[in-house]
Amino acid sequence: MKKRKLAYLLYPKPIALLDSLNKNPVFERFVAVTFESRQQVPNRFAMYEVVNREVAGPIDFLELGVWKGESLTFWTTLNPHPESRFFGFDSFEGLPETWTDASKLGAFSTLGQVPRLNDHRVRCIKGLFQSSLRPFLKSFTPRNRLIVHIDSDLYSSALFVLTTFDELLISDSVVMFDEFYDLRNEFDAWCDYSKAFYRKANGLAFTPDYAQVALKIL
Repeated sequence: MKKRKLAYLLYPKPIALLDSLNKNPVFERFVAVTFESRQQVPNRFAMYEVVNREVAGPIDFLELGVWKGESLTFWTTLNPHPESRFFGFDSFEGLPETWTDASKLGAFSTLGQVPRLNDHRVRCIKGLFQSSLRPFLKSFTPRNRLIVHIDSDLYSSALFVLTTFDELLISDSVVMFDEFYDLRNEFDAWCDYSKAFYRKANGLAFTPDYAQVALKIL
């Protein structure tokens, strides 16, 4: 106890650098056992194509973090199956908390405007994930292979999504992360979720430096 009090006197504030340094070997071990070099693709769109080939049929696509709808639009073109369904979740008011020095509270806001996607298979649900996901799940029944695209940036958002969707993430479901390289946010959320819920996954594809990754739930 005395050592803890002394440490607090010396370091009264969290040291983000030490957190990242401690998490780095965890990250390196995870990607080493999860991915093979042949699974690297040049960009996120190439990764989406790998995932779509893996699924090979209609999908239920849930995107967490829509912003202007670029990736959601890409997916509707990539998977034109008439039975596929696409759901986009976003407050459209920007980040609810600061992510980085360059992406602070309110970043990525569209001033509340929901992007217009001319596809009847698409539905956008407006609101914070903490307010919108549980009501959505009350009436949602999966019909197809599930793809969950987490582009939430923040640890709190990514962890909430994973834990809330846990019962949906049956074997062969796919989870994609858009900022997996961020050791203190999306990667950290996956670590805490997989540890608490005893979940494991195989790697499907990744972009350089593991910025984006696609995982298949076991």
